[in-house]
Amino acid sequence: MVSLLFAAVAAIHAALTGWLARRAWTDRSPYLALVALVTLGLVYDNGIVAVGRLVGEGALLEGLNHPRFLVHALVTPLLIIAAVGLARRAGAPWARPRWVHGAFCALATALIAYGLAFEVSGLELAAGREGDALRYTAVESSPPVPSIAAILVLVLVGSALLRRGGVWMGVGAAVMFAAAAAPAVPLVLANLGEVALIVGLCVTATRPVAPEHGRPGRVRGNDPA
Repeated sequence: MVSLLFAAVAAIHAALTGWLARRAWTDRSPYLALVALVTLGLVYDNGIVAVGRLVGEGALLEGLNHPRFLVHALVTPLLIIAAVGLARRAGAPWARPRWVHGAFCALATALIAYGLAFEVSGLELAAGREGDALRYTAVESSPPVPSIAAILVLVLVGSALLRRGGVWMGVGAAVMFAAAAAPAVPLVLANLGEVALIVGLCVTATRPVAPEHGRPGRVRGNDPA
């Protein structure tokens, strides 16, 4: 039953990935493309757990589980860049300076480097079960700093965009943070928090593009430069 829940979460993320990819193409938005990339990684993350019991314990499944940790270390921090991009798209004055965009990119890069150095390098995995779901987890677990930092940034950016349609970004990120931080929460419930996060970003992306520099009558499909 738990494996089916993971499969359902993977299917939801697959649908969201398709929507985001089409929207990114239509809007010519590299920021939505980044969210689509993150969501694609979550398809893999949940899909591997869903099929774990079918593959069975062993070297093959362990090897298939390693990229799950790479996804969270390499891809999740990209949501920080997507957040500032959506803020610029919404017309937030504070997000328009190049140095702000550069600071968000630098933070994402630093978190990726941290994840590679401290969460992926030397990673040792051991088999574990949740219900009928079989997956490999880290032998020495530690707080996922890149993921936590990315979620907190999304909460802050969403809060700063309350009047510009960013409330759903903040709500989705807050739900994700609460689901992941709750003690002894089953992994599948925490992963449902990821669904809330991505849905919040999708809803934020449906808001009309703000007129550039506050000039009326200019609503564009692509993101501000």
